[in-house]
Amino acid sequence: MENQFIRHEPCFERILFVLTLDRKKMKERILIGEEQQIRFRLNGSQNAEVLCDMTRPLGTFLINFERDTDRDWNLYGLSPLRQALHSNRWKQPELEQAASEFLWGKYLSNDPLKMYVAFRIWNSYLLAREPRDRNTACDRFMDKMSRLTGVFQNESMSFDRETGKPKHFQAGSLYFKGAPSEDTRLDIWFPDNRRTEECVSAYASLYPLITYYLNRLNDWGLCFRQCKVCGKYFLAKSQRYELCSDKCRKAQALQNKREFDERARENNYDLLYKNECQNWRNKINRVKNTAGFPADRLEKIQAAFSDFKKEALQRKKAVKTGTASPKEFTDWLYQQSNVIVELTDY
Repeated sequence: MENQFIRHEPCFERILFVLTLDRKKMKERILIGEEQQIRFRLNGSQNAEVLCDMTRPLGTFLINFERDTDRDWNLYGLSPLRQALHSNRWKQPELEQAASEFLWGKYLSNDPLKMYVAFRIWNSYLLAREPRDRNTACDRFMDKMSRLTGVFQNESMSFDRETGKPKHFQAGSLYFKGAPSEDTRLDIWFPDNRRTEECVSAYASLYPLITYYLNRLNDWGLCFRQCKVCGKYFLAKSQRYELCSDKCRKAQALQNKREFDERARENNYDLLYKNECQNWRNKINRVKNTAGFPADRLEKIQAAFSDFKKEALQRKKAVKTGTASPKEFTDWLYQQSNVIVELTDY
């Protein structure tokens, strides 16, 4: 099967987008190719010729779904080919080259969805060049491909933002009310003796595939979560999961250790401060119980203790904001021990 985006013999067989979901392993598998070849591959034949056979974490298809808010697929993929079908043979190569570069970039993205749509557009263009009635063939080409790329205009990862639970398909969807019957079709391949997983295949539209995926996730009680480290969305078995991968778990563990070490350093100088305050109180209480200790000196000691606490709090704040180091604060505390000793010497 040729897949270079140049003029060649088109593929006349239906190229399907096949999806299988594995709840136990939390994986999704996507295959692209002719139906018979895909069935051979699913039954274990590695010699079967398919365009794509990729296994990824469950939910990746929806999370990484193409968004085309700027309508680039229409502007750079479809529009030049539409013009080529209505142009003379001298203008066609330049228009084909422009579309080919855009579609080939999408095909090389290693994203099965982009690969599938890019291949379908180019192959459909080659098929549209076959009939003599180019105008009718062009209209049919644009109608089918616009419906295929139209799904990129909408949000595919539909879920409750509070619970992360995928939203179940509603039969009253406006899309399914007005869409052609072919666009609502999704073929289910039930397990057989050699294949234990259920598969679904889509051709005319990807909307039914999205609906099937969301419904399955909803039935299984899975939820979408946003990683607290990298910010990416991932699929989890419950809301208590906050990290998407081993890489993020290691990064979070490292951050936790840094925070623990920081708290340990903070607790150390804070403990020294509390001990020094208690040292001052003990010495002040002792001189209060000392017979004949001058009252004016006691007032001076108490005033010095009040000044000590005020300055200590300012220095602690400076350490927390990073304008002073913990060592500078602890050295100052040790100096204050000598001050109280001198004041209470009698």
